Amino acid sequence: MASSETRKPTSIIVGGGLAGLAAASRSIRHGIRPIVLEKRGYLGGRAFSFTDRETGVVVDNGQHIFLGACTDYIDFISEIGARDSIYEQERLDVPVLKNGVVSRLGWSRVPGMGMLPSLLRYRHLSMADKLRVVYGMMRVRLTNRRKNAETLDQQTFQSWLEARGQNESTIANLWNLIVLPSLNDDIGDVSAAAGLMLFQTALMGSGRDAVIGYSRVGLSELAGKHAMAYVSEHGGDIQLNTDVASLWFEGDSLRGVRLADGSTIEADAVIAAVPHFALGSLLPETNQSLAPLAVAASLETAPIVGIHIWYDGPVLDEPFIAVVDSPLQFIFNVTAIHSGAMEEPDGGQHVVISLSGAWRWSQMERRELEDLFVAEMARAFPAASTAHVTRFLSVKQIDATFRVTPGSTAARLPQKTAVPNLFLAGDWTDTDWPSTMESAVRSGNLAADAAAEHLSR
Repeated sequence: MASSETRKPTSIIVGGGLAGLAAASRSIRHGIRPIVLEKRGYLGGRAFSFTDRETGVVVDNGQHIFLGACTDYIDFISEIGARDSIYEQERLDVPVLKNGVVSRLGWSRVPGMGMLPSLLRYRHLSMADKLRVVYGMMRVRLTNRRKNAETLDQQTFQSWLEARGQNESTIANLWNLIVLPSLNDDIGDVSAAAGLMLFQTALMGSGRDAVIGYSRVGLSELAGKHAMAYVSEHGGDIQLNTDVASLWFEGDSLRGVRLADGSTIEADAVIAAVPHFALGSLLPETNQSLAPLAVAASLETAPIVGIHIWYDGPVLDEPFIAVVDSPLQFIFNVTAIHSGAMEEPDGGQHVVISLSGAWRWSQMERRELEDLFVAEMARAFPAASTAHVTRFLSVKQIDATFRVTPGSTAARLPQKTAVPNLFLAGDWTDTDWPSTMESAVRSGNLAADAAAEHLSR
């Protein structure tokens, strides 16, 4: 048996989503042995994939993309050996369809010009509205989010923009085109703080920050499979189908966790990497120092619906495209994303329509969704009106993300808690990012760093 001088400290990580897996990876770098406990039979949390029972095709539960500015996420993917399984654009390029006309928003090849040239060529705004947007972008760039954080967190981004000259057309055809899929909420509901963070971070840094990236393989393979191998190879442990009932205290001292079967696992530190609405179930009523953590439950959630359609022929000639003035929002050519080819070997094509802020769609039955979105695809894309639908599937995530509404910042807790060896992770914690894969990974890194600092003392 190893002596106490040589024994690695251990950290229990409750939850095998991206936050928990990032915390495990970071813990290894700190010389801490992670024990990841996941109640489900797979890793990845809300970023997972499954095999469609009819087609045998691996389907992601939602179309997840990332930006070049998601540096912690990209570093995590690299750390676990999965970098070759992701794709990143050379520069930002987003085709936008409206009423049969495609116009592109992207990053200029001319140094220092950013998005300005594509904005001036953007066909879905009048020249007067383009000038409004340029002015609005200047105001976004010049706003000090840190200095005005409290004020910005109490108003919506739409009201902030309207006070700076933006109108219905610019908001619908540009600002909300970016906000809705990025923050999973309408621009009239997200805080100005969140909206400004999005534009300042993603579109006002380097051209590298703005590029769009995505996985070329199923999400469970990308993060789950690679993280499982990485943690195991470095002496950590990942236990699936292991349900944690609560934190385990003896007096005021946190000893570890108690499982649903009544057994306990002891560790030097615990990182709770669970959704905000699941945190309360872990907290025993006997430890009063945990009471402030209950505020996390006040965060609201927003749904995402993914509409998967298999056609017997190609209907899209882009890897993805945005659609305005339509329920379609963003459409991804899964065939091209996963294989690099526009068509499958049999000549068909698999597309997914990603619907953000999908309260309306999440309440509809599958047949209603099929009737509506097959018709919308046929209206928007001529090839879809003649192609035959061979399979239709809808995937609903009711609590897909937390909402960055005005006032929500107060419920986003720090990674450190009043219990010295208890730490929090999850995209909902205080990371300065909205509900994204980047926020999840950042939270895991911050929690592991805090645990390492505590254990070093």
